[in-house]
Amino acid sequence: MKAPRDDHGRNVREEPMNVKNIVRRLTGAVKNGVVWGATWFALAFGTLLGLRTMGVVVPPEIGVLDAIGMAIRVGIVGGVAGGTFALFISRQYRGRRLSDIDPVRFGFAGAVVSELFMLAFFAIGPLVSGDGFPALGDILSDLVIAAAFGGVAAGASLWLAQRGDTSSLGGSDEHERLHAGPAPRGAEDVHRPHVRARR
Repeated sequence: MKAPRDDHGRNVREEPMNVKNIVRRLTGAVKNGVVWGATWFALAFGTLLGLRTMGVVVPPEIGVLDAIGMAIRVGIVGGVAGGTFALFISRQYRGRRLSDIDPVRFGFAGAVVSELFMLAFFAIGPLVSGDGFPALGDILSDLVIAAAFGGVAAGASLWLAQRGDTSSLGGSDEHERLHAGPAPRGAEDVHRPHVRARR
């Protein structure tokens, strides 16, 4: 079996699935869920107020408290979607440096995962109750919003992490990698400071 490789063709060591690594991944998923939840809440709240001000889609009877309540529900869904996305990138982007990841492609991946999550969300409930999958016209706006919010949350979080504190994606790391796996072979020595031997 061939060893997994990164985008540059370098071998990436497999990370053993021990308790420490499992806890680390779950912790990263929770942190990412919080970031996504807050992002989706802010985007939903701003979108609702903006549409209400313009008199489009949102009726004028919707007040600020109503918008907050609706944005909280959207934020909860976004938090769960963010945790799901974190588990996805822990496998897909294992061992890659933040600087090697394209924010646009990363954002697109976030949009796709959010879309699939929403489809599963709308499918599970009706299938359990026996009502069948809802009509596409009834959930189309939710699917569009989920893809847009997921793409923005993923792309923006990576863009900010590449330019500042990497904890936005689950914690700082001496090799500036996602906490999804070890560095490629040989990368450990690249940033190791040279220590002169005492005479």
